[in-house]
Amino acid sequence: MNLSKKNSKSIFSRPKAKDGQLNKASGLSALLKRSSKLISGKPVKREEVYVFANQLAVLLDAGVSMLAALSILYQQTQDARFREVIAHLQQEINAGGTVTKAFSSLPNIFPHLFVSLIRAAEVGGQLPQILRLVSHYLQEQDKVDKKLKSAIVYPKFVFGFFMVVLIGILFGLVPKFEETFKSFGSELPAPTQLLLDFSRFVSDNLVFGIFGIVAFIISYKRFKKTDAGRLFFDKLKLKIPVVGDLTQKAALSKFCRTLKILMQSGVPLVESLDIAGETAENVLFTKALKNIKQGVIGGESLSKQMNQFAIFPPMVVKMIATGEESGSLEKMLKSISELYDTHVDTKIAGLTSIIEPVLMIGIGLIVVIVIFALYLPIFNMGNLNFN
Repeated sequence: MNLSKKNSKSIFSRPKAKDGQLNKASGLSALLKRSSKLISGKPVKREEVYVFANQLAVLLDAGVSMLAALSILYQQTQDARFREVIAHLQQEINAGGTVTKAFSSLPNIFPHLFVSLIRAAEVGGQLPQILRLVSHYLQEQDKVDKKLKSAIVYPKFVFGFFMVVLIGILFGLVPKFEETFKSFGSELPAPTQLLLDFSRFVSDNLVFGIFGIVAFIISYKRFKKTDAGRLFFDKLKLKIPVVGDLTQKAALSKFCRTLKILMQSGVPLVESLDIAGETAENVLFTKALKNIKQGVIGGESLSKQMNQFAIFPPMVVKMIATGEESGSLEKMLKSISELYDTHVDTKIAGLTSIIEPVLMIGIGLIVVIVIFALYLPIFNMGNLNFN
């Protein structure tokens, strides 16, 4: 199909059968049965969502109707689960529902922000432009999230490797050395005796140790899901040196990026604050934005309300106040987001360069201490024989 050819039909119109919608009986019945699984199932990759949004924008901008565009994307999509998502959207629209209703029926795949932008686009008639905006937003946020995750991948790997080596030493190497030391018939040096006692203690209490670790992990996960748990850990994240600063800057960047795209798409400020609070991944930011929203409803300015919460730095508050006064709030929000994105990139690069040598030195020291403790009695015996 030539995408450059304009179609006089509305992008929201329902095409005829020749448009290629999924209307074959066997495929349709199977897809309808899977709809409930899509609603309750795991979310798809964010990359699938923003690529889909961008491709849909291209097709709609070329004049292709909504259902025809979904049919084309269904045929082109490689991911089986996302093919079901597209088919579900088509069935919802084909049944007479609006585009907004179709997307809102899959909240675990298309978040509130996505649906709100689609709703604004339906009202304003600029769906292709809005889809491009949301695609760019999701892509930028995906980049930031991946950078944050990549910053802890290597430390996790090194720590896991160290734990495997330590377990091998405690349960494999140390017991063999203990048998050798018993044949010496003499008192062992304090470091060696301490290492042997520790290895024996771990071996004797292995079952209780495993049970304790499993119980701790289960309790941790359950507590983290509670309101008190989320609040506790979100506060802790902001207080940890280096990590806290990185977490705050990433959250501020996401807040400004979210608020900017919502306001740029015509979503009112109050609703934008509500959605920004929902998308925030920190309870402190969510609570602050709820209070800020109430203040804005009461007639206060956004910057004045933000100034009451310490999680918003004075620089951010001043920049937003300047944007409000000059009528360029969206532009200022974009500048703040880009500024903090740069800070996050710099912090991650610096953190990675620091963590790597610290971990290697720490692991090296522990290994040296263990080897020293194991070979100390042998060295002592060598000295005695030499004397």
